[in-house]
Amino acid sequence: MNFNMNMRKFLLTSAVAFSAASAFAADNQAEVVTQQKSLLEKLDSLNAAVLGLKINGTAKAGIAASFASSDQFASESPTQENQAFTDVNLRLTARPSSETMIDVQLRLHKDWQNAYDENNNPIIGHWFSYDGTILNKHVDFNLGYMRVGYTPLTIYTPQTEILQEPEILAEKRREALAQRNLDTTSRRLLQGLNVVYNSGNVSVLDNITAQLTGARLRNTAKKIDQVFFDFDFADRYLLGARVGADAYGAHLGVNFVNLMDRKQTRRSRPISDADTIYYDNNMVISADVAFDSKKLLPELPVTFGLTGEFAMSKWKVDRDYNVKENQTSYNAMAGKEDGKSFVYLKPVTKAVTTYTNEDYADVDGKSFYADLFVKGNISDIDFKVNAGYFQTDSGFWSELASTPVYMGRSTIFNGNALYGNPADSLVLATFGASSLENLYFSVYNSTTLQATNLMTSGGSNSLSADAGESSYMYSRLDNNYKNGHFYRNGYTSNTYKKLEMLSLKPFMDIDPSVSLALPLGKATPDRKGITAKADVNWADKVTFNARVNMVTQSNLIGYDPVTFAPISTENKFTEFAAGLGVDAGALAGLDRQILLQGSYSHGEEDSYLKRKADRIVAGFTADVWGPIALLGGFQMYTKEFGNGYAVAAAAVTKATEMLALGGARVKLAPLSYVSLQGGLLKNELEYSVIGVPAVNKISISKLVLLADVTVNF
Repeated sequence: MNFNMNMRKFLLTSAVAFSAASAFAADNQAEVVTQQKSLLEKLDSLNAAVLGLKINGTAKAGIAASFASSDQFASESPTQENQAFTDVNLRLTARPSSETMIDVQLRLHKDWQNAYDENNNPIIGHWFSYDGTILNKHVDFNLGYMRVGYTPLTIYTPQTEILQEPEILAEKRREALAQRNLDTTSRRLLQGLNVVYNSGNVSVLDNITAQLTGARLRNTAKKIDQVFFDFDFADRYLLGARVGADAYGAHLGVNFVNLMDRKQTRRSRPISDADTIYYDNNMVISADVAFDSKKLLPELPVTFGLTGEFAMSKWKVDRDYNVKENQTSYNAMAGKEDGKSFVYLKPVTKAVTTYTNEDYADVDGKSFYADLFVKGNISDIDFKVNAGYFQTDSGFWSELASTPVYMGRSTIFNGNALYGNPADSLVLATFGASSLENLYFSVYNSTTLQATNLMTSGGSNSLSADAGESSYMYSRLDNNYKNGHFYRNGYTSNTYKKLEMLSLKPFMDIDPSVSLALPLGKATPDRKGITAKADVNWADKVTFNARVNMVTQSNLIGYDPVTFAPISTENKFTEFAAGLGVDAGALAGLDRQILLQGSYSHGEEDSYLKRKADRIVAGFTADVWGPIALLGGFQMYTKEFGNGYAVAAAAVTKATEMLALGGARVKLAPLSYVSLQGGLLKNELEYSVIGVPAVNKISISKLVLLADVTVNF
């Protein structure tokens, strides 16, 4: 360990000395940058060659308080929620060789408010992987946790995009994602084996790529079968492969993804007569192409090119269930009459349970997209403009490209609030808390396991409203007084099958932070249309972004207004957004950042619920003096339901949300800060009850105070 530290100091000192010498010797700044980049690459290579164990991570201690107020609260409702905690994330990396690395990331969490009630506080393992680059840097591999991306129609993670998102809010979103082991990239979080081969130059080819991925996927359906422990007798597996070649700036590749439920493991245990088990198989094969003119025309100030993909999918489902049938059998009986003996058959009818499997669904679909782009740098102005067309069948389904990480609609703060009007409680049970609360905040507790958070059922292992005591309670509580880690968080790392995603569709319909046109990204079924975007950056002083989507859903199921018979109709979506960021400090020639940001977005549809969504974003990040910085962020949006969104006997017509968050940050060391923040969350829902002309309104305000110290080591 000491050798490791001394070697790192030596390498760093050497790099700084060489960089300084290069700066004095260089004739121009470009040469300085080039030499420094080369030296840093050598430093990285030398650092990777140092074998041994390295420990680093972050330690955070903080408090959070939320004060809620609403005219709709019941008189006995709690209005305040406090949390004080210490959270330590440890990362242990070991290099058994210069080519491979073991990466283990652990989380330790202690809640101050129940510190004396806690006993065995478990350490949560967030990441375990063995990674490396071997065979003369031609082969990369990951064993364990990994982030993998193929193409937008095969393995891809759709992300929520907010133009010019203020830094104070973007950091909150990254923290909430990190608690679920997620990030803001489009790569999918998996656990298994991933191997990538890159040939380098081979004859006229610049590179040949081959990749193989195998993973076990968590089956989210198990959550309705088990109460707390994550046991299930069904396994779901991923097998993926891709090959490609690059030459003269062009790329051609083929991708294959197959997801399947393994029947043998599920069938190793009997099912009850009330159960129906669905086995889902999703297969996608695609061909992707790309071209960038930079390779052939390097002298041009701009480059142009295209990206495209054509994919075919197959979604097949069969199911197991028990059928009770009356079966009649005949028993030989002996009889005697009039002194004569004889044998006769006596029918016996009884109910017999028969194990049955049947096909449930078999659907094929196609999807393709083609995007053209132009990018370049003219007079310190970097720009990139994209425009494209896409079309996806209603039967197309790609699970690993369609499952977003943001689900939302949870109640993060003040989840124990009580409402005086049952109708308000019913509406909020569907809509949950505000979308902004789910995007940017999370609550993470270490809580003692007990009967109230293990189970509530009186007669089975499933969660239910049955108030009776579970017959499994005492066997489950043999290991009580142990802590479990619980989250209130709007993000998930689980992937969802098609049938599961259909059950989640209503929540995605009502959440303003989910795109109206493409809620599942480019792989959203039954969509076609045009997309365009532009990004401009002038010397890191002024940035501009714009987005436009014109999308049509062709097979929306509607109803004839006269006969009420189901019919297929069209639904057209229009989305546009624009954002501007200005670094006033750079424009004024100051040696500090004073960044001002803002954006506006709008989306609407002309059918279905006739939704309209508007979002306003504003924020600033200002280095005031030395290590002190001020940060602020503001978002407000409205979402209207022209046809109303039905919740039992009510119809929600409008949702309005606002978040204002600001504070000060003091830099203690690299990536180490003291932060004080305060904010206001406001959520309003308007709904009407069938038969009652008056419009009801739910208005909830939450004052949030946050303070923490984060140290990187």
